[in-house]
Amino acid sequence: MKKLFILACMLAFATTAFAGQAKNAPTASYSGVIEKYDAATKTLTVKRKDKQGEFVITDSSEVLQNKAKADVSALTAGQKVEVEFVMNGATKLILKAKVSGNTSSK
Repeated sequence: MKKLFILACMLAFATTAFAGQAKNAPTASYSGVIEKYDAATKTLTVKRKDKQGEFVITDSSEVLQNKAKADVSALTAGQKVEVEFVMNGATKLILKAKVSGNTSSK
């Protein structure tokens, strides 16, 4: 538990340290189906065909569900999602996640 808390604190500090740089960094996008969202580590796993991407939600990340602002609790497995992100080292930080209902095939 203590290690998880330390990891969360380190992530929070790293996110705020690079927040200014993230706005100037080039953005990329990734779309697919949400495989899982881990609220403890704020990690979103998105599956696209035979690949998957892992992204980190920050305090400045924007979540939209059907074009309306939503809480991170809107991120549930099986939903289609389009993620706009920036790279912070090897970590993909989400700027915007657009969720649009459930997928028809799993």
